[in-house]
Amino acid sequence: MKPQKFKLPCTSESFANLDRKTLIVSVFGKSQYRAKACKAEMFSSVLQVNLLEEPEIDKDSLCEIEGYHDPKTRTVYLHLKGLLDTHALINEYDQFIEKQKRKDFLSAWAHMRHKYCKGLLVLLHISHVVILSHPTHNFDHSYIQLFRAIEIIRQKTLPQLSDFLSTISGLPKDWLSNGRPCSPRVLFYFETCPPIFRDPDSGASIKKLEHALEDKIYQILRKNRIVTNISSNSLFAIPANQEFVFVNTGNSDTRDILAYMTQQLIKSCAVNPGASGSKNLGNFDALSSDESEDESYNFKKFLQQHINLAFSKGFDDNVGRHQVPAHFEIPTLALFFEVANKVHEFFVGGADKELSSLHGLLDTDVKFSKSRCTKVLPRALQAYQENLPQHYTRSYHESKLAHAMGVFEMHARGPLFEEFSEKLQEECEKHWRTGRQMCQVLSLTGNPCTNPIHKGGGEGAGGGESLEDREDFYDLSSMEHCSGVRYICACNCGRSQGSREDPFKLKQANYDYFHILSMQCGCNQLESYRFPVFQPSIHNYRAAQFPTNRKDSIVRTDVSTPQDQTQVYSLGVNDEFKDEITAYGSGGQSPPAQSDLVEEDATRLSDKTSFTPGDENKIVIAVSDADSENCKEKSIKRQPSTTEYLPGMLHTESPAGLLPQFSSWSLVCLGSSSIYSHNLGLQHQSGVLANSAFLLPWDVTVRLEHQKDRSSLWPGVENNQHSFNPRGKNFQSVNVIRGRKVKKGKELLVKIFVGVEYECPRGHRFMAATPDKVLKATGIGTVKDNGNKVTSSTADMPLYFPCPCRQPKPLIAQLMRIHVVTPKAPVHVTLNPRVQPGPPPCPIFVTGCEEPIKLSQSAYWILRLPYVYMGEKGPYLPPKEPVSVSHGRLLAGMYGISEVVSDKK
Repeated sequence: MKPQKFKLPCTSESFANLDRKTLIVSVFGKSQYRAKACKAEMFSSVLQVNLLEEPEIDKDSLCEIEGYHDPKTRTVYLHLKGLLDTHALINEYDQFIEKQKRKDFLSAWAHMRHKYCKGLLVLLHISHVVILSHPTHNFDHSYIQLFRAIEIIRQKTLPQLSDFLSTISGLPKDWLSNGRPCSPRVLFYFETCPPIFRDPDSGASIKKLEHALEDKIYQILRKNRIVTNISSNSLFAIPANQEFVFVNTGNSDTRDILAYMTQQLIKSCAVNPGASGSKNLGNFDALSSDESEDESYNFKKFLQQHINLAFSKGFDDNVGRHQVPAHFEIPTLALFFEVANKVHEFFVGGADKELSSLHGLLDTDVKFSKSRCTKVLPRALQAYQENLPQHYTRSYHESKLAHAMGVFEMHARGPLFEEFSEKLQEECEKHWRTGRQMCQVLSLTGNPCTNPIHKGGGEGAGGGESLEDREDFYDLSSMEHCSGVRYICACNCGRSQGSREDPFKLKQANYDYFHILSMQCGCNQLESYRFPVFQPSIHNYRAAQFPTNRKDSIVRTDVSTPQDQTQVYSLGVNDEFKDEITAYGSGGQSPPAQSDLVEEDATRLSDKTSFTPGDENKIVIAVSDADSENCKEKSIKRQPSTTEYLPGMLHTESPAGLLPQFSSWSLVCLGSSSIYSHNLGLQHQSGVLANSAFLLPWDVTVRLEHQKDRSSLWPGVENNQHSFNPRGKNFQSVNVIRGRKVKKGKELLVKIFVGVEYECPRGHRFMAATPDKVLKATGIGTVKDNGNKVTSSTADMPLYFPCPCRQPKPLIAQLMRIHVVTPKAPVHVTLNPRVQPGPPPCPIFVTGCEEPIKLSQSAYWILRLPYVYMGEKGPYLPPKEPVSVSHGRLLAGMYGISEVVSDKK
């Protein structure tokens, strides 16, 4: 009769012989992954196990007690499957971690062992013999903690369990008082052994290994008081005069299901299909019939000794001088099922208060970690709070937090490390945010605001956190931003310097400071050029709203000229226009596209200017009244918007038809060209380094081709072809014009002085001789350089340059001013500055003038560039270290020459 399979809890209705005495034998322990949670190999001669069946465990209890009733031997075999089995652990671990929301393995492992111990408590309360199965031949010391925790819980829950079992009629009194039929006898089964014991010729005795293991296991169990002299007071008993360790010396094929099934398939094919000896591939009977193991050494014989003793006399494992009779009961099959269901309900399905403490007993790793981390956490917080300033930035907060984390990591241990490290971060973050957080909004030069976090002050360059999401938003005070950094900066004309605060607003950076300083200096009374700005026509005007990725350009970028041997100053060749600036857009007309403007300019330049290869520094201007009139007719007047203004600075990617509320540029005239003496240098400028306070001479040869007689405009050329000096001997060289006749017209040598000025944050100012060289005069004030490389149409000037002042760390100076001393000649020096403050695709910032700016004759002009360049995506910060010219540059083609055209036709 085959054993009948069941699972606890189970009813006894389908079982026969319920009134027969039945012995309970259980097995628990660990198994390899390939065994699929099967530890019943030692019962192969009795049980029939489907090896192809995928083991499943209960999702709530995470364990399963599988049973087999063998009526022939009057024995019930119980098999505990759970998370100690590798196969079940791997299948359930991920789901369990997600359900328990645990991050570390040790915390999750304590929960898993807690579930497993409940199933093991059931076995220890209903079994007579308990077999601990282990896949290797070494005793696992981790069972000691498991057994100690279970013993503590067994004693705590004994009164409640006795009351729970009292509802079963016919249960013996001793059983009720002890909560179990007897103190179960534990046997140890090791699935493998060292290879030397498998070799019959080696002479090694397996009995010596078993006896050595018995001595070691007994010593460990007695030392930890798992086993005592009185078995009824212990969790389980160890036989005193019988063997309780068995080491398997055979080949355990069932540990590898695939290997076992392959072997059995080969064997079954070798047998006659019609013969009665066909092997069953799906059960242990086939394995038992093919065992080649020695009949005198097998686990069946080892186990049968204990079973026979239980049926004959029972177990009495008490030792010592004063022995107490041991309690031993063998229940009927019906009583077993009734008691087993009750015990399973109490331990697995119950929620007793004492039973819930089992988790704390098993979670020793977590308890140690909690104790250790709780002690270290205040030390780490103290390390963070040590020497903190009154207010500090996020970067300083993160550096102090990193130091505190280093202290914590040095001493903290265990699975709760991450939990307490997160708590440390939260505590430090809370300490920083409660009145110590700095505003940290960056200024337009990249410095954070040092005030405590507050409302107001503008957005600056960003960098601060969003205040709207803070719970204490309405409790924050309102104040202006302040970084505590101050710079030295000169006024528009450069004759006076002042200290300025680090700007957080664009108007403060590029307009307000220079306006206030100009009133103190008096340069606001000088002749100045008015750049186009927004002029409102209504009271409720507003800032324009537009996408940041628009590519429309409000002003054209100048067409690039051919790269030949002649230096081309094309930006100023627009002689058909008078000195006034023509605005664009009228009556709501949309401005022409940028490509149209470029084509129109290219046509004008090709008509007005011609270049002769081989003539260096020569500009050819062909002028006619007819061409001037045609160009005036072709030009379209364009009017910008008077209801919406451009919120930022003007650049080539700004939307068309919009102007800013204020100009970030300044162009002032200091007076006559006689102010500057090339021998004395810039004596009227403050803060300029002494050996760099000179302008560069720029000699330009201009050849005019007249279609009509222009002798009234060029009297010096007609009357004296060798020299022209209307002021006499003392006339400065800037006004000197020397002319000579050629076939196609007249050539004039015009002397101009230019200066490209840089200014560092400490107010040191100096001039550049070339794009990569600082101007340095000799001791007697002689300047050997000229302005050709500075004014070249092919050379970009760097926007940032290392300051030559003596500092431990070189400061970065910024291009701030362009000095131009114009000649007293019937020509205009024109300027068309275009600045690209960053590498592409950074936009090009422009003044907004439709035509190059014409400077008056015989005058000293200074063009002040913006202090801050700010686009829709924020400001373009200056570099902290010297960089290449591509980081920021003043584009080539800024300077030009055009003829003065009379108003008379």
